[in-house]
Amino acid sequence: MYPKLNLDNFHHKAISDFALRGEWPEDVLIQTKTLEDGKILEDGNSDLAFVTIDGADAKDFDDAIFCERRNKNFILKVAIADVSFFVKPGSPLDTEAQKRATSVYMPKKVLPMIPKKLSNDLCSLVPYQPRRVLVAEIVFDADGELLNCNFVRTSIRSVARLTYDEVNDFFTNGFPVKAKFVDSLTQSKILFQKLLEKRATRGALDFTLPEPYFTFEQNGEIKKVRSRNRGTSHRIIEEFMLIANICAADFLKNHYQKSIRRIHDYPDAQKIERLSNILKRRGINWEGSPEDLENLSIFLKNISKRPDAQILNTLILQSMQRAEYSTKKIGHFGLMYKNYTHFTSPIRRYPDLLVHRMIISILEKTEFDSDLLEDLLVHCSERERSAEFASRQVLQNLLCEHAKKFSGHRFNGFISGVQEYGLFVEIPKLFTSGMLHISEMPTDNYKYDSWSKTLKGNRRGNNFNVGDQIEVEIGNINAFEGKISLHY
Repeated sequence: MYPKLNLDNFHHKAISDFALRGEWPEDVLIQTKTLEDGKILEDGNSDLAFVTIDGADAKDFDDAIFCERRNKNFILKVAIADVSFFVKPGSPLDTEAQKRATSVYMPKKVLPMIPKKLSNDLCSLVPYQPRRVLVAEIVFDADGELLNCNFVRTSIRSVARLTYDEVNDFFTNGFPVKAKFVDSLTQSKILFQKLLEKRATRGALDFTLPEPYFTFEQNGEIKKVRSRNRGTSHRIIEEFMLIANICAADFLKNHYQKSIRRIHDYPDAQKIERLSNILKRRGINWEGSPEDLENLSIFLKNISKRPDAQILNTLILQSMQRAEYSTKKIGHFGLMYKNYTHFTSPIRRYPDLLVHRMIISILEKTEFDSDLLEDLLVHCSERERSAEFASRQVLQNLLCEHAKKFSGHRFNGFISGVQEYGLFVEIPKLFTSGMLHISEMPTDNYKYDSWSKTLKGNRRGNNFNVGDQIEVEIGNINAFEGKISLHY
C-alpha cells in the first residue's frame, strides 16, 4: 500500500521548491482594507451587452467582450479590468505585485498576484455591477481585416457571466429567449471564423496536446482525469484576446521608443537539426529548412491524424524557444506576429499591468519612465517560469497519485526521451510519463548516442529511439517526488 498524501502536501512542496510568495505582508493587508471603487462615471459603454466567458470554476473575471456590425464593419470591444486604478506605482500593493509578477494556478489552489478583494471583487467584471475598465475598440472590415483600433478608459456593466460550455451549447442548440447578448455572440462567432482563416494564412502554430482536467471526490481524492475540451467559445476568447494584445503592442510601438513585448525567438538551429533527424527515423522527411519552419503550421496539421501525433507535437514543442518578456524587437515565432505584447490580464500578470499604465499615460498625457523596463521584464520572465514549473509539479504529483490505481497494469506508450540510464516513456491514457531504467530493459550491451538520442544494443540488436511505441508496466510510484518507475 502507498502512504496517503494530501493535496496540501503537494501545494506546500511546490511553494517551497520554487520560492513562491504565499502570505501577504502587513502593509498590503492594511492598504487593501482601505480600497474603494469610488464614484464610477458611466457612459454609453455601460449600456452595451458585454459578457464574460470563462471556465465553470473561474473566480476572477477580468475580461469581457462585445461585438456588433455597423455599416458592414465589425466593431469588437474588449474590456479589461482597470487594475491600475487601484494598484498605484510604488504602493505596497504594487511592490508586492511586482515581486510576485504573476498569479500561480495549481489544481484547487491559486496564489494571486493581487489580493482577492481586487481580483474577485473590485476588478472582477461581475454582472450588472459598474466596473472600471480599459477598452480596446477594434474595427474590422467585412472580411475580418483589421482597420483601426483605439483605447478608452471607461466603465461597463456586464450583462452575464457565461461559461465556455454554456456558450458552446448556445451555438449548437440556440440562445435563451430574450437574452441581451444574442446578437453580440452571433457576430462574435462570424468574426471569429474570419479571424481563424487569417490565423491559418499567417501560419500561427496550433499544437495538439491534451490538457488533463481533474474532478475530485468530496474528501479530496481524485475521482477522474479527462482531457479538457477546447470548444468554439474558448477559441473565440483566445482569438479576441490575441487581437487586443496586437492592438496594444502597436499602440505602444507608436508612442514609445522602448516598449514591453512578448517575444518568442526563432528556433535554435541545433535543436531543429536534431528534431529533423528524429523525424526522419519516424519516416518523416522534414529538413528543418527556413521554408519548413515557415510552413510548420501546415506540417502540424498534416501529422495530426498519425497515431504518434501527440509525441510528435511534444517533440516539436520541445524544439522551440521559450516565450518571454523583453523590450527587444524580436517578434513572436509561434503566433507569427512581428510585434506582440500582453494586455489582457493585469489581474494576474505584472507586464500587463505595466502595459495598461503605459497606454493610460498616453491617453491622459502623463509621464511614464521606461528606463528600467528590461531588468523588470527579466524578473517577470523568471517568476513566470517558476510559476509554470510549480504548477506542472503539482499536476505531476496528482497524476502520479492517480496512476497508483493502475500499479501492475500494462499500457502502450511512446518514448519521449532517451538517456544513458534508460528511457522516458509518455503514457497517453495516464496523461503522464515514467522512467524505464536500463536495468529493466531487455538484456543487451547498450551504447548511448547523445546526438541522435538512441540506445543501441550491440549484442542482440535492441534499438530504442525517441518516438518509438513501447508497452510498459506501471511499477513503483513516488507521488510526492512526481516519479513513476516502469517495467518492460
